[in-house]
Amino acid sequence: MKKVVHLFINLKNNGIMRQIEKQMLAAVKERRNWRSGNTEVTVRTDNYGCKHVEVRLHDNLIFKQNDAEDSAEFTLAGWNTPTTRSRLRALGIKVYQRDFSAYYNGRFIYKTDWYSCDTIK
Repeated sequence: MKKVVHLFINLKNNGIMRQIEKQMLAAVKERRNWRSGNTEVTVRTDNYGCKHVEVRLHDNLIFKQNDAEDSAEFTLAGWNTPTTRSRLRALGIKVYQRDFSAYYNGRFIYKTDWYSCDTIK
């Protein structure tokens, strides 16, 4: 009797970036405002000429970067969903889920807290 093994591949999360995520990342790198569907990049310049970049998903702020301080932070904004994690991964933030909990660089993270991450140049 032959044993049949079924292999299912999730193409959405197989390292292939969605078109909307490519556009989002380009807007962040180019420091320009952009919006498509449920995702938005806003850039503002403060009184000192420094850029502040924010990424929102469903109007929830999930990423912010301050070029003057060379700092960036992210959050799941209370939503540990595949879409939120996918948008953050497109920004180079290695966030993933294991056993229904979110992790960043191998450490458990709370879905409402802010965490420091690398800036996007």
